[in-house]
Order: sequence, then structure tokens, then C-alpha cells
Amino acid sequence: SASFPQRAMEQKFLQNIIGAEKYFIGLHQDTEKRWRWIDNSPFNGNITNQHQNFNCVTIGLTNTFDAASCDINLRWICEKLAK
Repeated sequence: SASFPQRAMEQKFLQNIIGAEKYFIGLHQDTEKRWRWIDNSPFNGNITNQHQNFNCVTIGLTNTFDAASCDINLRWICEKLAK
């Protein structure tokens, strides 16, 4: 998985282009309530807005990863291999 500085650079880049909208990112809670990236690697940072039924994570203008309900209608940002 990507190192933390790489993730921080990616986060800053994404925040610069998405503006005021919120987007889901590939971070979710597993059945043991641990936060994991889509590739199943652990996330050791802070998640704000934690709530019992919030199992997905969004980013927006703030410098935070915000927990959110997976059922709300937001766009997704997914990481893909470059071609």
C-alpha cells in the first residue's frame, strides 16, 4: 500500500480539485469496526464524525477524513493503476 506521505499528497491534490463537494474514498469499516482501505490495508489516521451507522469515509474541503453513511448519494473517488 502507499506510504503515508503519498496518501497526504493525494489527499491535498483531491481537495484542491473537488471544491466544496464531498466524495467517498476507498476507506470503510470492516466487521470488527476497524478502518481499512479498499485493498484491506489498515488505516491508522483519525476519522471524524464517527457514528454507530457510519461505515464509509468522505473527504471534502476540510483536512479531515469524515465518517458517513454508505447509503447517502455522493460521488466516489477510486484509485486505479496508471496505464
